[in-house]
Amino acid sequence: MRLEREEAQEQDLNLTPLIDMVFLLLVFFLAATTFARTEVEMDLDLPRSQAAKSDRETHLLVVNVRRDGSIRVDGREVTPDGLRQRLRAAAERNKDQSVLIRGDTSVQFGAVAMALDACLGAKLSKVSVAAEPEGTPR
Repeated sequence: MRLEREEAQEQDLNLTPLIDMVFLLLVFFLAATTFARTEVEMDLDLPRSQAAKSDRETHLLVVNVRRDGSIRVDGREVTPDGLRQRLRAAAERNKDQSVLIRGDTSVQFGAVAMALDACLGAKLSKVSVAAEPEGTPR
């Protein structure tokens, strides 16, 4: 008696694990590239200083004064009145709010002084002006 072999069943390729891995990689790269990068997002040429520190504070409000005198806080452009309001609101939330003012080397000092004045008006005491340590490449 001759036994007939069952027809070879076609093996389907299971793509579910592959799709899961591609999805996880996509989520990872999207999350990794969208973190707030306040220090990098602005194209500022900071002055050099021997006393400048390169460590970052965690609860830091960064005010960027660009070449054209425009002011950006947390990546959004604000008017001088808007800056004062944001600083007052930050001071109300946290008495010890730290503020870092980053002014481009080619901006007139009046724009940086206005940002400093807004910090004083909001009664913020932890205010610093950013500079890059000497010897760092531009």
